[in-house]
Amino acid sequence: MNPERKKAAAIVLLLFPCLYFVADLFISRFTLSIPSSDSQCLEAKMFLVDKSDKNIKRGDLVAFKFEKEDQYFEKGMSFIKIAAGLGDDRIEFTPETIKVNNSKLTIKGMNHVINALELNSANYNQKIRVKQNEIFVVGETIYSYDSRYWGSINKDSIIGKAYAIF
Repeated sequence: MNPERKKAAAIVLLLFPCLYFVADLFISRFTLSIPSSDSQCLEAKMFLVDKSDKNIKRGDLVAFKFEKEDQYFEKGMSFIKIAAGLGDDRIEFTPETIKVNNSKLTIKGMNHVINALELNSANYNQKIRVKQNEIFVVGETIYSYDSRYWGSINKDSIIGKAYAIF
């Protein structure tokens, strides 16, 4: 083997463990998420989830395990939604609007899902206060099935903060 090939082989042997170490660190902290449903609740098509960051603020995207008993989704499924309300926030919503601490959010209404699931729209005129250890999550499309239907999520079910990639 000529000296240049030996040098190149030595560089590759040195770089490979470094690249492996960096990739392993990335994978241990982050995961890519692609929504599995055709009826997405968020506009983005792919997300990066930081599993080490669970410090969620209002407006952040949050990845979580669905821990509710629900006839439409299995317990333990993963979701990504917008953190609309945090502990002690006041949420007021109707099928057409949602307010957090008296500020109106620009979130699509609930009528599409209410009609598709044949639900009683009168059940979705509510005023609630989010508990300290919970987060009220919503989607941004007409297809979103979220906390307006099944209540807030517990902070213990958070996987991490999510970021829309595209």
